Amino acid sequence: MSLGSDDLTTTLCNSIQALGRGFDVTSDIRLLYCKGATGSRLVHIDEEHARDLDISHELVLPSVSFDIDCSPGRRSIERIPVCSFHETSHL
Repeated sequence: MSLGSDDLTTTLCNSIQALGRGFDVTSDIRLLYCKGATGSRLVHIDEEHARDLDISHELVLPSVSFDIDCSPGRRSIERIPVCSFHETSHL
């Protein structure tokens, strides 16, 4: 793993702990400011049935609930044509 992988693992674990907790969107939505005590959630997540979650071929998070999954996302690049101001003003 790379040098920053410990920081990445910590951030991912904090993100998983924040799932299902509330935020005050009028204030701050950083993970540090989640509502409620650690482990308290607005949404029930089965913590008893856990497994190791593969994030990438180099990173595995231990003891993650089966209710939580990771999507690989899209790996394609969208090409969107850009028009000049004069071209868009004629549309």
